[in-house]
This record gives sequence, structure tokens and C-alpha cells, in this order.
Amino acid sequence: MPWHEQPMELAYAPRRYPTHDYSGEGEIVTIRVGPEVVGHLSRKGWAEVGWLPRPDLSQAADTVRVMVNDILHEGAADGVELVTAWAEILNHTQHDAPKTAPLDGLRGD
Repeated sequence: MPWHEQPMELAYAPRRYPTHDYSGEGEIVTIRVGPEVVGHLSRKGWAEVGWLPRPDLSQAADTVRVMVNDILHEGAADGVELVTAWAEILNHTQHDAPKTAPLDGLRGD
């Protein structure tokens, strides 16, 4: 069979933490750099996480966005428990106090 007729190979996808469905109650943390909001980190229990960075960030805020992304991606890839990755993010960022609130609409849907 010629190469162009063969089925495509499965692509590698790195491990990641499961994402919650943005419905019902959850814990939300607003990550900041000074007064600028970098994004919202959210979770439902300790099994599902959400990270919604804002667009058009300043250079400092974008650096924090990348750091949060890296902690989540590397933690999942290395098998780090979500509770540990969450704590690392909070230890290394400026953030508002976590609050329990409806997750509905957090994505802007």
C-alpha cells in the first residue's frame, strides 16, 4: 500500500488534568499581576481544573500566564496530584482569596 493511502498514525498528546464542565458551584481564584487580571483558575473538587487566561496581557502578566500553563502541563505530565499543582500556582502568584461561586458563565458563554 502506498504511503499516502495508509491510515494516519495516532498523534502524541501529553497528559493533562481533566477539565470541569463550568456548571454548578466551584472554587475560583483570580490570578493577578498588580491590578491586572491574568486569568481565572477554577476547580470542582480535586479532580477537575479550569484555567482561563485573559487575552491581550501585558508582558508581566503574560509571563505569569505562561508560568501557570507550565505548572499545569508539567504537573500532569509528571503525575503530580492536582492539589499539589494548585498549591504551587498559589505559592508563586499574586491572587485574590479563593471563593466558591457558580462556574456558569465564567467562560463568557
